[in-house]
Amino acid sequence: MKSPIFLPWFITSVIIALLSFSVFAAHFYHFQNPLSEHERIFWRTIFYILAILLLPLTNLLRHIFLRLNQTMPLLENANLEKTIKTRYTLTVSVSMLLILVIGSLGSVIFYFGDGFNSLHIFNIVAGLGIFLYRPKLHEYQQIQDALTEDNNDE
Repeated sequence: MKSPIFLPWFITSVIIALLSFSVFAAHFYHFQNPLSEHERIFWRTIFYILAILLLPLTNLLRHIFLRLNQTMPLLENANLEKTIKTRYTLTVSVSMLLILVIGSLGSVIFYFGDGFNSLHIFNIVAGLGIFLYRPKLHEYQQIQDALTEDNNDE
């Protein structure tokens, strides 16, 4: 039997692969275009602030999306199962794209001439985000329960 959250897990796997590829590419190819120390410190600070803000913002957006998934009415003649899968896949996709931005900040600062330390820190924070906002079957089931209940009331 195919899992109802197969596609969200596939999207999560692609994000993990992209972040892993960026780390391996940085280690093997060392592509850098160094900025001056002053400019690099400025951009590193901006990127750390962005990462610190993006992680809770992702949590907030995910929470909003999950509540909207449960409360938005179905369109007429809509397939319930397909609607639930589409809504949950969109929620996971937005979460993972924001997490990918955090990991990408590490690649950008590395390209600007910063060391591997910053690259790894940003990717570890992105990994934490992937762990926290991974697809969860109970979230999918909560959406299904809410929409099934609403659909039965009509």
